Amino acid sequence: MLFKRLVLLLVGLSLFINGCVLSRGRVGNPIEEESLRQIEKGISNKETVVTLLGAPDRIIVGNDKEIFQYYYYDGKSPGLILLVFNIVSVNVRSDNLYVFFDRQGIAQDVIYGKRTHEVDFTLRPWGR
Repeated sequence: MLFKRLVLLLVGLSLFINGCVLSRGRVGNPIEEESLRQIEKGISNKETVVTLLGAPDRIIVGNDKEIFQYYYYDGKSPGLILLVFNIVSVNVRSDNLYVFFDRQGIAQDVIYGKRTHEVDFTLRPWGR
């Protein structure tokens, strides 16, 4: 009788110990596409870019060019916590913007990639 109660108690507790976990993290500031459209190749200078987008997250110097990098990371991590077996999935995507300047500080090229819209809370422990 005591054994049955103990087993029932353990099964009951195991149901309460199980659970789901959702977490989210972000790094940087979202890149405003309206401000991005105002950067004109061959015309806009560093000051204009900083006014439109703020200070760059990183400055890369090399090959007679200076590159301002702006980034924004968005991550979501769902998880299923069981008594013996746990499943956690991490999904991180980033938006990256690179503005290339010549020696005179004039924007020569703008490269932008947006992938943060692909971030979801799907739990895929074995891949897509």
